[in-house]
Amino acid sequence: MTCIQKLSVSILGAALIALGTGQIAQAVLLVESESAVVNPDAKEVLFTINFNRAPDFFTLDEVGRQADSFQYFIDPSGELPIFRPPSAYSNLSSIIRGEEIHVSGDVRIRDVFSVGASEPNSGGWGKIRGSAPYSLDGTVLKFSAPLQFIGDSDGLFSYRLELYEFGGWNGLTNENKSTIASVPEPNFALGALTFGALSVGLRQKRKHKSARSLVNQ
Repeated sequence: MTCIQKLSVSILGAALIALGTGQIAQAVLLVESESAVVNPDAKEVLFTINFNRAPDFFTLDEVGRQADSFQYFIDPSGELPIFRPPSAYSNLSSIIRGEEIHVSGDVRIRDVFSVGASEPNSGGWGKIRGSAPYSLDGTVLKFSAPLQFIGDSDGLFSYRLELYEFGGWNGLTNENKSTIASVPEPNFALGALTFGALSVGLRQKRKHKSARSLVNQ
């Protein structure tokens, strides 16, 4: 199936979901661009998603599912694809749940596997590892989380990003790897400026000494 065919199927699926929930259909939520940039000094990762439209995290259907939501599946090994043998979730360390924004007002991060009875609003996933506040500026969503929350230590992880409409996956997926933020050499520019100033000063001092010597001769 081509990408265009997949998109058509996703759009049709979203329309049927909207009709089934009695909600007004919107354009299918898509990812225009996304990234996960790690600050190695702070041991923190900044997730950024640029959607094709502003997402709606607070309109709910009759069973409490968000109009728009997302999930990240985190693999600390850094390998792709994310879902691979021996089982789909066996390589994962955590799941980031945009589906719970309407509950807590932030982005919850959970263990993949549950132990005992499921927690309310968990979607059947494991216990909460932590949560992160998010910002939404038009179509751009951002949130930062400590690497410890997502179960990674070196900042080199892979992930799968999925989008959902009223709890149904829209069929489109982004798989990617984290990147490490580049940090400029400290004081490089200041050092170069200082060196240049000292060089000019020394040249002027030499010229002054030479002029005094000619006068005294």
